[in-house]
Amino acid sequence: MVATPKDVAKAAEHGWLRPGEAFHRIFHRAPGFLASTVAGRNAVPHAPANPVPKCKQEVSETYLKPADLTVRGDYLGDEWVHDAGIRGWATAADSGQLAIRSADVLAAGNGYAWLVATNQRIAVVIPDRFVDLPASRAPSPAPLPGLDTSLITWWEQPPNAVRGIRDVLLGRTFVGAPFASIDFADGSNLLLRQ
Repeated sequence: MVATPKDVAKAAEHGWLRPGEAFHRIFHRAPGFLASTVAGRNAVPHAPANPVPKCKQEVSETYLKPADLTVRGDYLGDEWVHDAGIRGWATAADSGQLAIRSADVLAAGNGYAWLVATNQRIAVVIPDRFVDLPASRAPSPAPLPGLDTSLITWWEQPPNAVRGIRDVLLGRTFVGAPFASIDFADGSNLLLRQ
């Protein structure tokens, strides 16, 4: 089971990481759905706008659905962060921008895909057991007790596709809700709950 960032790192060491590659960050995979704003139009939850691979595992029934209030757009500014059914938000001028492309693949992963950043790439990975692959293309499982899986890359870009990654506090409470903000070089942005 690849349930924590530590599990992702362990599985990646067995065939996914390239020579000389090291993790910069493994983004927390909070339960919930992604939302998006493309060319000023909100989509809650986000539906992939580009072709995506298929995950053979359905979304967990334990995931909270976005609140009707959020789906209708009845919130001010970043109040949507207080909706536990939303794990992140992608914003872009058009659906071809990188925040939307990464959100497409994360959404297609039905909660089982991870966004990772290394010194060589930013990528969305998913454990191979959630993907139908011909035996000839399936990687060998990581020889680690309890994991018995390898990682498959569903989407990747070179590191210069990202202008910056920062931790931000959002929302309308005193303490704020922690998010990672990924600013892509094309001007799009992806926020992920941490």
